[in-house]
Amino acid sequence: MTVEDAGQDYLTRQIGALLEAIREEGPVGEGRRSFRIAGHLAAEGGFHLGDILAATAQLLAVHAWNNGYLAAAELLTRRMREFGAESAELVRYLVRLETGCEQGWLPHADRDELIAYARRVQRADIEERALSIEASLPGVTDPERPDRMASES
Repeated sequence: MTVEDAGQDYLTRQIGALLEAIREEGPVGEGRRSFRIAGHLAAEGGFHLGDILAATAQLLAVHAWNNGYLAAAELLTRRMREFGAESAELVRYLVRLETGCEQGWLPHADRDELIAYARRVQRADIEERALSIEASLPGVTDPERPDRMASES
C-alpha cells in the first residue's frame, strides 16, 4: 500500500465516520459531533471548510425532514446558509446532480443550470456528469421515467 492509498483509505474512513455520526445524532440533534468530524475532514482531506460544513448541515436537515422534524430541518437549512453562499450553492447543485444521476434524468432547466454553474466555477467534473445525464423532454414518458417529468421540465 502506498502513502497515497493509505491517505485515501483514511479519508474514506473519515467520510464513513461522518455519515455514521449523522445517523447516530438523530434527526433532532444539533450535529456537534458531525460538525467536528467534518472540520477534521476538511483540514485533513483538503476540502473547503464551508463546503463540508454546508454538506453536513444539509445531510442533517434531510435526516430531520425524513423523520418528520420539520422545525429541526428548517433550522439546519438556515445553518447551512451560514457557512457561505457559495458553499450552500455548491451543495444545492451537488444534490441536484446526484439525484439526477441516481434517477438517470434531469429536467432541461436543472441540467442547463448545472452546466452553467460548473462552467462558472470551472468544475469540469460536474459539467461532465451533468452532460451525461439525459435531459427530460416535455410529454415523453417511459416505464423507467414517470409522467411527472413533463410537469417538472
